[in-house]
Amino acid sequence: MSAQPQPESNVRGPKPMSWLPTREDAFLLMESSGDGVFVTDRSGHIVSLNPMAQQLVGRIRDVIGQPFQELMDCRLPELNGTGGSPFLQMMKTGEVTRVSSHKWTRGDGTRFELSTTFWPRVQLAERVGAVIVTRDLTADIEVQRDVQRVARLAEDSPNPIVEFDGAGGMLYANTAMIELVTACDALEKGVEAMLPPDLEAILKNCLRTRSATCRIEHTIADRVLAWSFFPLGDLDQIRAYGFDVTADVALRRAKEVAEESARAKGIFLATMSHELRTPMNGVLGCTQLLQDTTLTDAQRQLLQSMHRSAEALLALVNDILDFSKIEAGKMSLETADVHLRLLIEDVLTLVSGMAIKKALELTVAVAPDVPDRLRGDPVRLRQILLNLAGNAIKFTEKGRVTIAVALRPSPSHLPDSLLLEWKISDTGIGMTDEQQARLFQAYSQAETSTARKFGGTGLGLMICRQLVELMGGEIAVESQAGSGSTFSYTTLLLPAIQRESVDSAASELGKPEFRTGVPKRVLVADDNEINQVVACKFLQKLGYEVEIARNGREAVEAVSRTPYDAILMDCEMPEMDGYDATRAIRQREAGTTAHIPVIALTGHASTEDEQVCLHAGMDAVLTKPVTLPALRGTLDRILRPA
Repeated sequence: MSAQPQPESNVRGPKPMSWLPTREDAFLLMESSGDGVFVTDRSGHIVSLNPMAQQLVGRIRDVIGQPFQELMDCRLPELNGTGGSPFLQMMKTGEVTRVSSHKWTRGDGTRFELSTTFWPRVQLAERVGAVIVTRDLTADIEVQRDVQRVARLAEDSPNPIVEFDGAGGMLYANTAMIELVTACDALEKGVEAMLPPDLEAILKNCLRTRSATCRIEHTIADRVLAWSFFPLGDLDQIRAYGFDVTADVALRRAKEVAEESARAKGIFLATMSHELRTPMNGVLGCTQLLQDTTLTDAQRQLLQSMHRSAEALLALVNDILDFSKIEAGKMSLETADVHLRLLIEDVLTLVSGMAIKKALELTVAVAPDVPDRLRGDPVRLRQILLNLAGNAIKFTEKGRVTIAVALRPSPSHLPDSLLLEWKISDTGIGMTDEQQARLFQAYSQAETSTARKFGGTGLGLMICRQLVELMGGEIAVESQAGSGSTFSYTTLLLPAIQRESVDSAASELGKPEFRTGVPKRVLVADDNEINQVVACKFLQKLGYEVEIARNGREAVEAVSRTPYDAILMDCEMPEMDGYDATRAIRQREAGTTAHIPVIALTGHASTEDEQVCLHAGMDAVLTKPVTLPALRGTLDRILRPA
C-alpha cells in the first residue's frame, strides 16, 4: 500500500536550506569580500588568499605556503604563552575562534589594527584546515580614538562645557560644570542656575542665525561666568563654553573705580583752580592798581610783599595743576614763536629781585651761534628756566648764578631741528649723591628740612623733567655737597618762520596812534564784586568806558539794549553762565553782520578748557588772575581794524 500524501501544515517554521553554495559561488564570495580571506591546510600553511588579503600583506609578496601564524603573529590575548595560537585552538576544538583586536606591522613598516576570525574547514567530518577572515580596523579605531580624545578634552577641560539639543534640552555637562555647581552651592537649583536666565532665547537665536553668541556674563554666588554658545554644524545642537571671569571683572571694576576717582580728582583740581584764581585775580589786580597810586615807602614795601606772596600762591596752583596733567597723561606742548633772548631777559627780570636781595652775581652767556628766533612752546621754556633759576638763587647764599645756552649738533633722525643745551650753575649748598638720586621724583626735596627752610612743594623739578622729555631732551644734575650745583638740560626746537609782513603789522599795533580808532565801550559780565572793580579799573586805565552785568542773563539783556564793542565774560556765573550767554548772543547775531568780540575770563587754565570757550563762540581767553599787559594785548588784538 503506498503512502498517502499528507495535507500541508498551517504551522510555519524554518524551512530546510534549499541552496548550498557551489565551488564557483564560494570563489566569487571570497574574491568580492571586503575583508582579507586566507585559506590554510591542516598544518596552518596558506594555500590561497583573496585580493584583499593580498593587498593587506603587500601585492609584491608571495605568501602561498607560508604558515599564517608566522606571517600575522596572531595570538589569543588570554593565552600569553608561546602556545596561544588561535589556529591550533580552532583545530583542537573545532569551534570558530576569534581574536577581536591585535596589532600587526607589515614588512614596509606600516602598522595595522586587525580583527581575525578562524573558521574550521571540514571534509567528511574531518578538520582539514581553516578559512581565516581578517578585517582591517585601523581607520575605524582611529576614528573611535579621535572621538574618545575629544570626549576626554571636554572632560579634562578646567572650564564648564554644556551641550543642548534643538529643543533646549541638556544633553551633556562635563565634570568641570558639575564641580562648579557644587562649588557655587547650586545643587538644589540645578545646572540651569549656572547659565544665563534668558537661555531659551539665546539657544533659539543661535540655531536660527547659525552664528555664535559670545561672552554673556552671568553672576552666580560670588562668581561671574562668561558663556559663549556655538551651533554644532547641521546637528541641530548647541555647545556652550563657560569661563570664570571673576578676577577679570574685579579688575575691570577696580579700573572703572580708579578712572572715576581720577575723573573726580580732575574735577576737584579744576574747581579748586577756578576758586583759587578768582580771589587771586582780585588780590593781584588790586596790588597792581595800588602801585600806581601815591604811597609811602613803607606802604609800597608792604604792597610789594603782598604782590610777591600772591604770585607765589599762583605758582603753587600752577605746579599742582601741571602735576595733575602729568599724572593723567594730558600734558602737551604748543608751537609758537620763541624770542630766546627776550624770554631769558623776562626770566631775569622776575628773579633779579631775589638775587639783589642776597647780593648774588647773576650772569647770562648765550653762544653767538644760537638763533634769537625759534619755534617751540615759549610758556613751557620760560617755566623750566624760571623754576631752575629760581631754585639756584633760593639755595645760594653767596656767590653767583650763571645761565648759559649753547647750540649742539641736531640728532640724525631730526636734522632740521635745533638742539639747545641749557646750563644753570650756582655756588650754593649743593647735594649728596643720595639726594641727587631722588631729586626728580614727585614731592622730593633734598631733605625734610628743605621745605621748612626754603619752602616749595617738591613738584617743580619733576614737572621740569616731564617738560624737557616732552621737548625731546634730557635733564641732569652735577653737584657736590657745599660746592654748588649745575643743572643741564636739552630742548629740541624748530627754526623760526620768516614773517616780515606780520612782524611789521605787530610793530604798528604797538604804536599809540593805532589805538586812537579803537571803540571805547566794554561790558564786564562777572558775579564777583572784587573782580568787577579790578576789571573796571583796568579798562578805565586803558581808556575804555565800562558797564557791569552780574550774570549771563543780564549780559544778554544788556547786549540787546546797547551796542558794545567788546565783552569781558566770566565763564562761571549764577542763573546763566558765560558759555550759555555767549551762545545766546551768537544766536541773536545769526543772519546779521554784527559780531561782538567776547573775551572769556576763566580760572581754568587747561587747553581743553580754552577749547570749550572757543567752541561756545568766544573770541579769546584770559586766564585769571588777569594782568594789565595781558588785558591790553588781548583787547588790541581782537579790536584791531581788519
